[in-house]
Amino acid sequence: MSSFAKLIEKFVYKQNKITINDVRRLADSFGYTEKKKPGSEYAFHRRGSNPFTAPTVKGRYVKREYVKRIVAILGLEEYLENPKGD
Repeated sequence: MSSFAKLIEKFVYKQNKITINDVRRLADSFGYTEKKKPGSEYAFHRRGSNPFTAPTVKGRYVKREYVKRIVAILGLEEYLENPKGD
């Protein structure tokens, strides 16, 4: 299993352990760019797609509700069901 697939599994199954670095890696893989906002909030944008925000708890972990939104926006559950290699 590739590290990208492991990262997607982490987003889908271990939503309370997602760090901002995990979000950065995933967003970069999907072609999103990061725009830092004041405080502990990070925004990710891609032309023609829905942007998403990732606030952190004490600067470390991303809030679970936002992880759920990222999973929905990027369609990560569908990706696990139908990897691009199939």
